[in-house]
Amino acid sequence: MVNQGHGMHKEVTFRTSEHRNVAIFLDYDNVYWTLMNRYNHNPNHEELEKNLFYRLWERYGQDQVRAFRAYADFQRIRSNLTDLQKQRVQIRHVYSNDKEGDSRKNSSDIELCIDAIESTYKDENISCYVFVTADSDMVPIMSRLMFKGKRVELYYLSEAAPKHTDITNYSHYSEDLREFLQLEVKEYDLAAYKMEALRFIEEWESRFGAGNELYLGAPWLRNQFSLKFAMPANAASELIDLLKVERLIGTENKELRNGDVKPSLALTELGRAWIAPLQNV
Repeated sequence: MVNQGHGMHKEVTFRTSEHRNVAIFLDYDNVYWTLMNRYNHNPNHEELEKNLFYRLWERYGQDQVRAFRAYADFQRIRSNLTDLQKQRVQIRHVYSNDKEGDSRKNSSDIELCIDAIESTYKDENISCYVFVTADSDMVPIMSRLMFKGKRVELYYLSEAAPKHTDITNYSHYSEDLREFLQLEVKEYDLAAYKMEALRFIEEWESRFGAGNELYLGAPWLRNQFSLKFAMPANAASELIDLLKVERLIGTENKELRNGDVKPSLALTELGRAWIAPLQNV
């Protein structure tokens, strides 16, 4: 839920003749994971000035917006659908077949683009198309709409934008989500987390080290570090890489109870030596 707190900034709203009929298309799958992985920032933030949905409604106004659609595999995203619907967001659930990365992202992109093109025929009064994304997959649809005489506006993440093309060239107005949502860029001293990270792995090994069907994979460990240390997933991945580079953890083949063999992260002898003094305290 968003927090209806005090002390909100004064937003500059868009109230021109070109904004009388606005359609907002949000590649939520893409934006959600990029913001979470890079900034540990939920787009449906509790603080209004950092809440993507509130900010877009605030900027364009409910009297002008004719459609506000969010596309994602909502089974994999930690979002309250009822809360989004209360914010008058039209949910477009796109099945990902449990795939990760580009396979999931592209299915949202495709459905979004199809709906955007169809809307030009179903509702010719739409004068302004707003796209919210974190990559270049919206370039073809934005270019097409500009040729059709529509106003195109873009909200994107410059840090995640492709280097081979300037996606802002395909819109009449663009704004970086870092500024739009007032994202906080935090530096993490990863070395300060090494001891707690090693102790977490040791505890996992003591509970699930042998005689079961569990193995310690990097994606699961990354998510656990992200939750435990309240850091973005990208920083958690860098922490795992640091432990590997310093040879505090390594990968071993673990035989599971069902006979399968899986690569599993494990403490090295050096890693155990690191935490041994704590065990004797």
